[in-house]
Formats: sequence, C-alpha cells, structure tokens
Amino acid sequence: MDKKTFLCKYHNLARRIEYLKKDIERCEELASSIPGPNYGERINNPSPSYEAPFVKWIYRRMDDESELKKLEPEAEEVKKAILDAISKIGDTELESVLIYRYIYWNSWSEISDKIYASSSTVRRLHDKAFEAFQVP
Repeated sequence: MDKKTFLCKYHNLARRIEYLKKDIERCEELASSIPGPNYGERINNPSPSYEAPFVKWIYRRMDDESELKKLEPEAEEVKKAILDAISKIGDTELESVLIYRYIYWNSWSEISDKIYASSSTVRRLHDKAFEAFQVP
C-alpha cells in the first residue's frame, strides 16, 4: 500500500460511517411514513407486492446498522495505526501537518492558520513529512 492510500484510509472510513448514519436516519423517516399513490398514478399492478412498503426501509436500516458496527471499530484501529506511524517521524511540526491533513482533513489554509505559517510553508513541511513517513 502506498503512503497516500494508507494516510487517506481513515478519512475514507469516516466518510462511509457518516454516510451510513445519514442513511439510517433517512430509512427511519421512510419506514415511519405512509406512502400513497401520486395524483394520476395508476394503481393497477399486474404483480402486486404483498409486503408492506416500509419493510424494505427497515431491512436497509438493519443492514446499515450492521455495517456501521463493523466499520466504527475498524476506523479507530486505522486511526491509531496512522497516528502511530506518523509519530515515528520524530519532528512534531511535521507530524502535526500530517495529522491536521489526514486525520482531521483540514485544508491547506486551515493548517496554515493552526501552525501560524504560510500556505507555501505548510506545503513544504507536508512534502518533507511525506518523504520521512514510512508505511508500516
């Protein structure tokens, strides 16, 4: 696995977790609503489904919750592995740039505000930290 993929893994898992949480909320709303035919819609269906229309949202919510239970501990393990690998660089300034960028997913300008440096300095520090970083 290359450096960039390893460092971005936590962010990708966090995005997936956030999507699942939003989808669970959406499924709750859809499961508790009562659907009906739209104006002008034909109700004549040659092969009707005898399952309640909200059941598919309940099943989807259950699947999402199951995946969420698996991903949350995995995300914490990945975060810990990334932080451990970053801490081996040995320079706190370089480490903080990588942590702000890949754990907290801050923009370059946000990082420059946090470490009181210009954007070009932050990018230079990032490149230096990236070279020193070793994938475990």
